[in-house]
Amino acid sequence: MSQQNQVEFTLWLRENQKAFLRAAKVICFDTQNAEDVLQEALADVYKRWSKIRSHENPEAYLMRVMVSKHADMRRKWLRRQQEKETSWDLAENIRDLVDQTDDVTQRLLVQAALKSLSAAQRAVLVLIYEHGMVLREVADVLQIPMGTAASHLARGKAAVAAYVELVPELEKSANKELTGSSQRPSEIETVIAEVVDNNE
Repeated sequence: MSQQNQVEFTLWLRENQKAFLRAAKVICFDTQNAEDVLQEALADVYKRWSKIRSHENPEAYLMRVMVSKHADMRRKWLRRQQEKETSWDLAENIRDLVDQTDDVTQRLLVQAALKSLSAAQRAVLVLIYEHGMVLREVADVLQIPMGTAASHLARGKAAVAAYVELVPELEKSANKELTGSSQRPSEIETVIAEVVDNNE
């Protein structure tokens, strides 16, 4: 790699490092795994930087690599041991024991819901709620059909709604993801965004 490319890569990384780590934490939902996935993804991007630097959106390219790396990591882990899924019963017990309006409880429930999602579903939620993208942009970034992106979004929101009982909010916010209209965020959007921010 040329010295100029190294300088450009270093500047690009410094400008975006916090956002990259935040996105990795939401995709992986584990700080250690997030750091590993981000490091591996950045190593891949670094090797190809001379081509990627002219890419329209190198940040989106890195996001796609992180999703792929996390999927690989999960497959390897699943081969070694049986996956321990998030217990819906445990979440129901927590909900029975603690007042629904308590912010901490709500955040824990949303985190449990996000843990139950696939990396691709979490990536869609991150791109929409953290990066303000619309479905078409998300589909382009992740290189998946728009219908698949919409399905991931719906399943992700439904999982969160099931935990915090905000199902009516799903319909109110549906227009925003499709059109990018700047309406006031719905309650479910606010809750997801808060959890994403708190995972920094």
